[in-house]
Amino acid sequence: MINNKLIVAIFISCFFCAEKIDINNTSYNEFSSIPLSKNKIDDLWSYVISIGEINTIYDLLNVSSVDTKDIKILKKYIVINKKEYNASSNFSYKTDQWLASEGSSEGIAELWLDRYYDPQNINKMNFDDLSSLPNFSPMDVVAVLKQQQRGEISGTFQLKNSPGISYYGYKNLLDFIKYSDIDDNKVNVRYTSMVRTIPSSSSLDEDEIPVDFSESSNPETLAKLLIGYKNYNFGVLRYNQFGQSSNIYTDKAFLSLEKLNFSSFRLDKLIIGNFTAAYGQGVVFESTDFYQPRRSGYNFSKRQTGISTDFTRSTQFVLSGLAAQFSTNKVRLSMFLSNGFPKNNNMRDAVINADGSFSSLISMNPRIGFGYSNNELNKINENLINSVEEWTYGLNLRFSPNITSNFGITYYESLYDRVLNPQVIETIIGGDGDLDGLGIDASDYDDYSGDVYYLNYMSNSADPEINAMYSSSGKSSLWSDAKSFRRVIGYNFSKVIKNMVIQGEYGQMDSDGKLLDNEPKAYVLNSYMQFNTFNLLVLFRDYDIDFDNPYQRSFSEYKRYKSTIFEDPYWLEDPIYYNLYSSNAQPQAERGIYIQSRYQFHEDLVGGIQWDSWVRKADEAQYFRIVGKLEWRPLFNYRLYFRYKWQSRGSFDIAHPSPYYTKEARIRFKLRLSNYNNMEILYSWNYTTFSPRPRLTGSPDLFDQEMHIGDIGSPDGSIGFSFEHNFDESMKLKTGFVYAEGFMWYIEDNDFRLFDTNNGLVHSWVSFNFKPNPLLALKLKVSHSSDHYSTTIVSGQLDNGSWIENPHVINENFNYRIQIDYAL
Repeated sequence: MINNKLIVAIFISCFFCAEKIDINNTSYNEFSSIPLSKNKIDDLWSYVISIGEINTIYDLLNVSSVDTKDIKILKKYIVINKKEYNASSNFSYKTDQWLASEGSSEGIAELWLDRYYDPQNINKMNFDDLSSLPNFSPMDVVAVLKQQQRGEISGTFQLKNSPGISYYGYKNLLDFIKYSDIDDNKVNVRYTSMVRTIPSSSSLDEDEIPVDFSESSNPETLAKLLIGYKNYNFGVLRYNQFGQSSNIYTDKAFLSLEKLNFSSFRLDKLIIGNFTAAYGQGVVFESTDFYQPRRSGYNFSKRQTGISTDFTRSTQFVLSGLAAQFSTNKVRLSMFLSNGFPKNNNMRDAVINADGSFSSLISMNPRIGFGYSNNELNKINENLINSVEEWTYGLNLRFSPNITSNFGITYYESLYDRVLNPQVIETIIGGDGDLDGLGIDASDYDDYSGDVYYLNYMSNSADPEINAMYSSSGKSSLWSDAKSFRRVIGYNFSKVIKNMVIQGEYGQMDSDGKLLDNEPKAYVLNSYMQFNTFNLLVLFRDYDIDFDNPYQRSFSEYKRYKSTIFEDPYWLEDPIYYNLYSSNAQPQAERGIYIQSRYQFHEDLVGGIQWDSWVRKADEAQYFRIVGKLEWRPLFNYRLYFRYKWQSRGSFDIAHPSPYYTKEARIRFKLRLSNYNNMEILYSWNYTTFSPRPRLTGSPDLFDQEMHIGDIGSPDGSIGFSFEHNFDESMKLKTGFVYAEGFMWYIEDNDFRLFDTNNGLVHSWVSFNFKPNPLLALKLKVSHSSDHYSTTIVSGQLDNGSWIENPHVINENFNYRIQIDYAL
């Protein structure tokens, strides 16, 4: 009888065990069958979804509404197994975001993809390995290094108990690590191919209006292949910018050897071919073509420091040659030489003067050698593309007396095969009516030439920044072809104190070989504090106007030459020179303080603020920018996002020639549905006022008192809708619609778009994401924009001699993006 009862008990227990819910691999409907209140079920489900995977049942105590009694109940109904990834495992939500990255974040996104597909042993990761990971602060890095000193980290228990690690830092780290070395002979392969006609806005801010000169018949194309085996990596890339000729392209290749341990040091990286380099806060050196406003190096603006293989779409500041990085527990040495080896791709696009010297390097998007006018008026002296050869070498030496502190010195020198002599009036500034190109003469006033408005036009009050361009002439014993040079030296430091880090970098131009003398300088100093529900960043920067360093990528609100004559294409010899401003990656000369904070008032309410007050060095114009953010979750599956911005120039100077004041509000309502579907409604409103210009507002008719042309400002309003639907585990659809009046910035799937219309614009888009197997992802997106018909012409004569009255025009654009990703 006892045996029978035992058998029955075992059978019943096995039955209930078989019926337990696998919390890491279940649906909401199944999870809601647990006998807890609906509020607790919703809170638990939201928590599981947000962190991705539960390691122990006690992780659920992080949910504020759950107590130990609930844990006892949950033990009866759930089981915890490893998360089973479905057919899209190689292409998760995170990898989708990284694969779509471009601009200044593209390089570090490639690193995250490498670490995601090839996790590293946490016990062998050093300061740089940890610092490069997303949303992993310097305090989190120090916490893990301290835990390594305690002994081997063999699992999540030791990792989550690292002294001082934040909860989000711990969760973000799990995707990129393993706890032991496994002899893995697997060959890792990644391939991406992309074609699109959507213009890139990666270097633009939310208040910029791009001038579009691109030719839509030539789409942007990208193909890249990476093969990795153990410590070896090989990669190739070919890239054509949107709008440029198919025979003008960028190709890259590299071979790298990484993380080889020797008795007294580690070879971090040895790279032959194309590579990138970045150090400190980006004041002295960071090799990227792309500008990112307010790039602090924290949270979502990480900087990939040290040397790395170059898998980015940069076309101008491309380094090619040999780079190596070595490290010990206390010292890191990083050094490089870019001389074009092995593909001779160390050429730079530049503006060439009539005497064979060059005025400036120029990043062009797209790259067009003889300008948008194809040099019909002979205003471009030589082909801009690959017109200057550059050799660049540099090094960074960093010393870490302990795991909480480090101090570094960075030095680089660029050599050019032409004399660097800015001839702004003779070569760059002019206009359609300026036919002689000889500089300033009497006819320039009648021809409305930019020559006579340079440095004295009120609306271009930042022209002194152009006048501060660097010039050089000299030779070098390292390269016999060198005719000019540029040298920069700098110092950086970082110190972690409990929940706070203090970091800074100082850089100085060096034209005479004397250190710490009275040459142009720039520096950044910041402090960041981090707690589970609160963080605070305070940053100060000060850049001299003549600190003209083409590799500077440190924090700023605006790029170099903002509000200069370079921003007005009609006053330039060819509109291609507009790229001297629009595609410039250098920060503007600023002095100011920036504060950013995030605070979680409640589990359902999160607030954030950005506050910046700065002075533009070129004209001492005072700016401020304040952005407030609020995220509220009144119900489990409902989110409300509110954002309000105030921004102004010249508000504190009644005599400022071109002040403005902007107010902008955006509110999004997001509803999360079953099966990870969601829908969202967007409303945007902004209002910008400028200084009044009476000459533009009056009517020539004395009896007509209405304002006919322009005003000092008018409100812009926009409304949009988007929807995301998952057909199954391998097929996803996203679609959206927006109606805009005036200016609007908009995030379309993974693309940042800017619209500017005077008569109303309708924009719609749809994207498909198809993953037929765990290794392959196919993405297709199409979009259509249509301006409301309008006219600015009273009457005109056609080619056949007939006249038309008030001709109406409509502007339509159709764009597409096709991308294939493969990961083995």
